[in-house]
Amino acid sequence: MPDPIKKQIMDRVLSNLAPLKTNGTFRDITREWDLLKPSRALPALMVADGKETTFSKTSTVWTCRFDLHLRIVFAFARDKDALVSEVQKKIEGDLMLNNLGGIVDAGNEEPAVVSESATVHRTALRYTVQYTRKIGDPTLIS
Repeated sequence: MPDPIKKQIMDRVLSNLAPLKTNGTFRDITREWDLLKPSRALPALMVADGKETTFSKTSTVWTCRFDLHLRIVFAFARDKDALVSEVQKKIEGDLMLNNLGGIVDAGNEEPAVVSESATVHRTALRYTVQYTRKIGDPTLIS
């Protein structure tokens, strides 16, 4: 049985981000449900999906939206802009998510306020993802 479209989208996002681990930009990239979970290997990227809402519907399909949260955890404040840029390039390089859906809202950055001398820094990017699926079958794209 195929995976639901939302899971396929999340798998695609992780696949798009994977090169950032192999090229050494991040030491760890994980899908998380607890965005407050500490990371041991820095820099780290945590990916989570947010609340799903119905944007529109017809008699045969639902159009749904959910937030895609990307939390970046790093050791040095000076690294923030470069790390954010690398993540944005990977996400925005596949706006249609291999035709599974589409990213409809920019990667708005939400930096955490901490002292520059802190040993751990955080920032987050939030995108909105939209997809359409058949009513009664969450695995089928309409």
